[in-house]
Amino acid sequence: MNVANATLTARPGWMPRILASSRAWLLVVCCATLSACAFDHYDARPISASAIVDTINERSLASADLRDFIERHAMRASSDWPPTRWNLDTLTLAALYYNADLDTARARLATAQASIKTAAQRPNPSLQLPFQRTLNPKGGDSPWTLGIALDIPIQTAGKRGYRIDQATHFASAARLDVANIAWSVRSQLRTQLLNLWSANARTDLLKQQLELDQRMNTMLEKRVLLGDASARELNQQRLALIQAQADLLNAQRQTSAARVLIANVLGLRSGALDGLDIDLTDFGRPYASLPAPEIRLQALLNRADVLSGLAQYEASQAALQLEVAKQYPDIHLGPGYTFDQGLHKLGLDFTNLVLPIFHRNEGPIAEARARRLEAEAQVRRLEAQALGETDGAITAYQATRSIVKRNEEQVSMQGRQFLAARRSFEVGQTDRMALTLAERTELAARLALQDAEFQMQQAIGRLEDAIQRPLSDPDAGANPSHWVK
Repeated sequence: MNVANATLTARPGWMPRILASSRAWLLVVCCATLSACAFDHYDARPISASAIVDTINERSLASADLRDFIERHAMRASSDWPPTRWNLDTLTLAALYYNADLDTARARLATAQASIKTAAQRPNPSLQLPFQRTLNPKGGDSPWTLGIALDIPIQTAGKRGYRIDQATHFASAARLDVANIAWSVRSQLRTQLLNLWSANARTDLLKQQLELDQRMNTMLEKRVLLGDASARELNQQRLALIQAQADLLNAQRQTSAARVLIANVLGLRSGALDGLDIDLTDFGRPYASLPAPEIRLQALLNRADVLSGLAQYEASQAALQLEVAKQYPDIHLGPGYTFDQGLHKLGLDFTNLVLPIFHRNEGPIAEARARRLEAEAQVRRLEAQALGETDGAITAYQATRSIVKRNEEQVSMQGRQFLAARRSFEVGQTDRMALTLAERTELAARLALQDAEFQMQQAIGRLEDAIQRPLSDPDAGANPSHWVK
C-alpha cells in the first residue's frame, strides 16, 4: 500500500493547536468514510428438531399457501378448495411445494444467485492515516508526522466481467438443477401412484380369486366325502387357497406402503393422506403413443441435466478466460497529499505491480483448461446417457405393449370360454365345478393382463424420465422458473 505522508514542521508554540486541529480533521474524515457505508445486520434464524417436526405435522393438503401455489402454477386451477379428488398433476404441485429435496435445491440456487452479486462487486479502496512521533527530532522541527494514504485497486483485462459470467453460468446451472430435481420428484410421485394403482387393482382381482378358491375348496371337500375327488386334488386346492390368501395380504400391504411413500414424496406425514380420494384412472386408459422422433430429439436437447452440464461448461470457459486475464497485473493507484513545511504537494503513485518473472500464471491456466475438458466430457456423458435411456425405454415400451396386446387377446378368449361354460351350466351340460374353473381361468388371464399393463406403465415412466416430458402432454417440459416459489 502506498502512503503519502504529510510531515508538519512547526514551532513549539503551535503544537497544541496543530494537534487539536489534526485530531478534529481525522475525526471528520473517519466519520465521513463510515457514514458513506451501509451496513447489513445479522438476523438470527434459530432452528430446532422439535420445531421441524411440528412444522411437518402441521402440513396439510388443505393449506391456504398450497392453494396459492397451485393457483399460480396450475394450467387449469380448480375453484374448489381443497379439491375433492387429487390426481398426478395436482399432487405433483403439492410435492413441489413441500418436498425437502426441492427446498434444498432452491436454497442452492439462492446461494448461486448471491454469488453473482459477489462477483460484480468492485474492490474497495484502502485508506491509511499514519500518526507518528519522532523521539529525536532536529532542533526546531516538530516531532509529529501526519499523513493520508489511499490505495485504489483497478482490475484490468476484464477480470470482473469474467467473474460475473462464471457466476451467472453457475446460477443458470443451479436453476436447471432445480428443474431436474423437480422432475425427479414428479417421477418418484408417479412411480408410487402407479404402485398404488397396481396394488388396488390386484387387491380387487385377488379378492375375487380368493372367493373362487374358497368356493372350489368347499366343492372339493364335498366331493372327497362322496368319493368323487381324491385327497390329492383337495390338498392342491388348499395350497392354491393358501397362496391366494398370501397374495391378497401382500397386495394390501403394498397398498399401505405405497400410500406411505406417496406421503414421503409429498413431504407430509402418512396420516395426512387418510381419506384422500386419489384419481388413478389415467393409468388405466389406453396406452400413450410414442412421440414423433423430432419431438423426442428436441426433448433430449432440453433435458434439464444436459442443459445444466452445458451451463457448467460455459462457466468453465469463463474461468479459463479469467485465469488468462490474470497474466496481466491489476493497477493500484495511490493518490496522496503532503503538507511539508508550508508547501502543499500532491502525489500519484503506482504500487503493487506484479512482475511476471517466475511464472505467468501457467499453472492455474492449465488447471482451468483441464476443468473445461472435464466439463465437456461431462456434457457428452449426459447426452449419451440421455440417448441410451431413451432407446432402452422405447425398447421396453414396445416389448410390454406387445405383451399387453397378447394378454388382451387372452382375456378376450377366456371371456368367451367362460360365457360358453355359463351357457352350458345353465342348460345342464356341465357342473358348477367346471363353471368355477372357467371363471377362475378368466380371472387368471385378467391378473396377467394387469401385471402386463403395470409393466407397460413402468416403461412409459422410464420414457418420460428419459425425455423429461409427460407423454400425455408433449408440449410440457421442465421449465426452471415454474419450480421456484
